[in-house]
Amino acid sequence: MIKFKITPYDVVFFGSGRPFNVGDVVYSIFPHPHTLAGAICAKIHAHTKIDTSKILKNVYGPFIEKGGKLYFPKPSSILGERKKEKIENIFHARPYELNTKLFRKENTNADSNIKTFPLYMGKEDIGTFPAFISIEGLRKWLKGEKIEIHEILQYKEIFTKEERVGIKMDSTVNAVGGEEDALYRIEFMRLKEDVSLVVWIEFDFEAEEIRKTGFSDENKLMEIFNQPPRALKIGGEMRNAFYEVGRENFLEFLRENLGVSQMVKVRAGDIVKVLFLTPGVFPDFKFSVEGFEVFSLALDKYTIVGRYSPKLKIRKTVRAFPSGTVMWFEAKRDMLLVNPAFILHEDGGYSFKIPNGEQDFIGSNLILIGKEEVKNV
Repeated sequence: MIKFKITPYDVVFFGSGRPFNVGDVVYSIFPHPHTLAGAICAKIHAHTKIDTSKILKNVYGPFIEKGGKLYFPKPSSILGERKKEKIENIFHARPYELNTKLFRKENTNADSNIKTFPLYMGKEDIGTFPAFISIEGLRKWLKGEKIEIHEILQYKEIFTKEERVGIKMDSTVNAVGGEEDALYRIEFMRLKEDVSLVVWIEFDFEAEEIRKTGFSDENKLMEIFNQPPRALKIGGEMRNAFYEVGRENFLEFLRENLGVSQMVKVRAGDIVKVLFLTPGVFPDFKFSVEGFEVFSLALDKYTIVGRYSPKLKIRKTVRAFPSGTVMWFEAKRDMLLVNPAFILHEDGGYSFKIPNGEQDFIGSNLILIGKEEVKNV
């Protein structure tokens, strides 16, 4: 795998694919995996002229590096006090078996397959908040240990927002044009000085297009990426970003730093908690994982994931579970699970696996697996 550390020179804009009208304010989101993968493939295409649409095996990230320290999406089960600009205390929501008349799941609009909700037992008024978590904090979360506030990185510590004016473009000629030319406002994202995006790319050296170039391993690709200028064009306005590259296996790195095994042994009746490190893309939000039943779910509002390529004639937009979503599953039989993994669609259902082949939204559905003890209320 090749690790990319990407540092924008200026503000950047990452669109979600959500439609908007003339006069609207368009907000940048945190980039999705396939967005940065496209920018990296564009660099390869500029040097080789090959079709890069099928040369990737997997994408891991993007995540945040701040001050040389790596951060991942914060689990949605970690909460803060509502209506407070500065989060000073954090709280943990956990799934409970409910035996109370004060709360009934059937009185909510939750999916009927979900057995219960994650709850926080306390008097504080709490809610979700956007943030990242350090690898040390993530290790504690997996073990069910207390997490300190210094292990949480809030969005305001990562980037600032800058509003500017944009003008409608004709995508067929990459210029101003069209019958409905109009101005609109864009809220850009500016990463703070010591903040970078980090993503790991695994290339498929069995792909026919890579074979055409004569590349047989990552060393040859590293020669391309190390050629100056080391810059990528990222985001909706193709802003320049500096990058650094190195060779590193993401899966081995994460297992070593989290102290988790490659395989998780699960017994029938065990509750498995799953953290989405990247957005979870499922048609209509409905899915079933082989050998499991959904037990509980914690998430912020859904996100929009879009894929647009005039060259490939692709325009696709779907709703997705945001990064940081936590799901709890009850195992129906004994099994071994690879960790980390992806939730992959196959044969009408889903399973925990490492993908190997073409994916609509490559890098989505990346998960980390832990175990949870469920108590009664």
